[in-house]
Amino acid sequence: MAKLDEIAELLTEEINGFEKSIGRLEKAHENLKNLPLRPDTTEIKVLLNDYGNNQKKIVEEQQKLMQKILHKVERSIMLPSWAIKLLWGLLVSVLLVLGFSVYQLSRISKKEEAAFVKGRDSTMGHYGRFFDENPQGKELYQKWLEEKGKK
Repeated sequence: MAKLDEIAELLTEEINGFEKSIGRLEKAHENLKNLPLRPDTTEIKVLLNDYGNNQKKIVEEQQKLMQKILHKVERSIMLPSWAIKLLWGLLVSVLLVLGFSVYQLSRISKKEEAAFVKGRDSTMGHYGRFFDENPQGKELYQKWLEEKGKK
């Protein structure tokens, strides 16, 4: 029985120690509850403010770009594809006509020279036949040339 008394005494001491520990834990818990603990969130606030400012700038830039795009779209003219093809066809036609006109104008001097040579040859042939048919006319013409040459 002495052992049993010893074990009971030991258990009683342990229970008393446990109760004391619980009392200390309760006091510490009450102290922690009453302790005004406020975490420092200033760095987080600064980061969030910077992020918010950056987002505002980005949104403003996007709105400006959107306004520019809308302004350009409002000023643009939408043409159907057939109208564009027609305009290109007209442009090509005008360029072809213009090129042909320039080509014809560059050939005018050659045509004039050819017409002059043809006319001169025709006239000389006509006068030659006239003088062959009318020898008196030829004599009168030669006299006239001599008189003109003397003057």
